Amino acid sequence: MKYYSTLFLLLSFFCQRLPAQTVQRPNVIVIDVDELRWDGLGITGHPFVKTPNIDRIAREGMVMENSFVVTPICGPSRGSILTGQYAHTNGSYKNTVPYGYNQTLTTYPMLLQAAGYKTCFIGKWETGKNADITPHPGFDRWFCTGPNRAYKMDPTVNVDGVQTEFKGHATDISSDEAVRFIKQNKNGPFSVLLMPRSVHTSYGTENLLAAERNRNLYKDVPIVRAKSANAPIVRQPALQDVEMTPPTDEDIRNISRMLVDIDDGVGRILKTLEEENLLDKTMIIFTGDNGFFFGEHGFTEKRAPYEESIRVPFFVRYPPLVKAGSTSEVSILNIDVAPTILSLAGVPVPKNVQGRSFLPVFAGGNLNKPRKALLFEFYPEYYGLKTRGKGEGGIPAWKAVRTDTWKYISWTEIPDMDELYNLKDDPFEVNNLIQDGEYLLIVEKMKKELDEQKKMYDDPGILFQLTSSYAKTEK
Repeated sequence: MKYYSTLFLLLSFFCQRLPAQTVQRPNVIVIDVDELRWDGLGITGHPFVKTPNIDRIAREGMVMENSFVVTPICGPSRGSILTGQYAHTNGSYKNTVPYGYNQTLTTYPMLLQAAGYKTCFIGKWETGKNADITPHPGFDRWFCTGPNRAYKMDPTVNVDGVQTEFKGHATDISSDEAVRFIKQNKNGPFSVLLMPRSVHTSYGTENLLAAERNRNLYKDVPIVRAKSANAPIVRQPALQDVEMTPPTDEDIRNISRMLVDIDDGVGRILKTLEEENLLDKTMIIFTGDNGFFFGEHGFTEKRAPYEESIRVPFFVRYPPLVKAGSTSEVSILNIDVAPTILSLAGVPVPKNVQGRSFLPVFAGGNLNKPRKALLFEFYPEYYGLKTRGKGEGGIPAWKAVRTDTWKYISWTEIPDMDELYNLKDDPFEVNNLIQDGEYLLIVEKMKKELDEQKKMYDDPGILFQLTSSYAKTEK
């Protein structure tokens, strides 16, 4: 009862009542894939991965060519999609407590549920205490794959609060649950948030296990590394102390195989929507929670402020508003998902949402409040990463600001580590211009822009005690 009382108070504070008359509202499906690079799909130019069903969403809808996540790590990224807020606002700084996602936040599924939608969460939550055990508010159906065996066969799934054993591959089981929920709620409106744990990358064959039908795909395909995989990092001081082992060629093949599992599931979802005459009545958003490094800058994982980590694919299919085969170069952020969905559903957007609806983009316009720059942030989370000679550590905290041409990175834990890149001339971000005298005015301009962005989004700075080896040794 406490949850419902809180929710109704929030709704009365943020929102006004919907019209009493019955309106045909669209269904909404968001598919947020774990660690999916912007160039990881067939339609975005991958040299060998075949994803015909995902590509169909893009071909029959709009490709948002400049889509980014504001914090490139699993939990905070999910928090931003759910709330439409930066981590410094919603408090979801890290994957784990005490800085992980909490159940007191108002999310777009909570507001859709209160407005009459049937809501469903499927897949990986992994943000905060009991994240994979306790169903969270805002969902009529909770189907959460736990941290163990979640990539592979016979997983344990939390189904509405009950730990349940399943037979089969975790990705297939998640996709089948989406199909079941759609059929059960075909009279709508419904909202599905599908967050498959694949293609999250914990190296080794045991942790990168595709469904059996796809395990032999691409076995003879050569892996070609990006230019920046072998580039020197002498002008990137923040990277020089980080110990990382880039993925092997076979790791990358396994990741590609797991993506085919996801594509198979997307195909079943699309088929179900067609069979139930719901395909054109449903907005489908396909994206990723963050990117991933395949050795670029000597990196693995994500967390760093470079394009491979912060840029993700983003496709939208909804024929009543979105023209098939269309593209947009308007830059969008994952905090824009919540206000867009709420606006589409006719649900007032809470005033504390920091994202902006991109519905006008479908008609060839811009965001309802166009951005001149993009703000990104990362708070230190040293999850198994090491720093050379400094013990436990990893990627230090940073803030970054990006325009169409320039990216400025401020490593907030350590002075004299800033970076500046010309994204037009140096898309792989290997030539740090911060020390070049001819760019002093650009540096000052970008520093000012970063300060303005932080002020615009009420960024108070780091709110907790740093414990990294950087903070200990540099002070």
